[in-house]
Amino acid sequence: MSLKIKWIIGTIVAMLVVAGGVSYGVYQHNKPLTDQAFKALEIDEQFEKAPAGHYVHLRKNDPILYHTTWSAKKIKHYLLYTYNKDNKAHPDGSTDDKSYLGTNYLFNDRHLLDREGGYGEIGLIYDKMVDNSKFTSDTVYDSEYFYN
Repeated sequence: MSLKIKWIIGTIVAMLVVAGGVSYGVYQHNKPLTDQAFKALEIDEQFEKAPAGHYVHLRKNDPILYHTTWSAKKIKHYLLYTYNKDNKAHPDGSTDDKSYLGTNYLFNDRHLLDREGGYGEIGLIYDKMVDNSKFTSDTVYDSEYFYN
């Protein structure tokens, strides 16, 4: 083999190795995190790594658009099954419940937003979402309980 052919073959092999390394690096960088790895990140890193489109108005008349790392399903599960699970309501209707709801804002249910209804920050979100038929459309109720 001539020297010229060896140089051409060597250049092609080097280019293939570099291209493979770059594509592998891009793949590793863009690989989605597992849920466990995502939860282990600091909250600021979660916002940077959160998939695009996770923005939510938590109440219909709330002008604030929250950037959240939680899916709609997780917010719904929290409000329906976790919220107030172990918290006793105070005489004013508020609870000691606090949650970020996947945002960088701490929602504190002790801060009353609706004094007449006794709703704190989380309670008001819960009340407005439960009144929304799209939010509760797939919720299964025990027919006897629902009737009563």
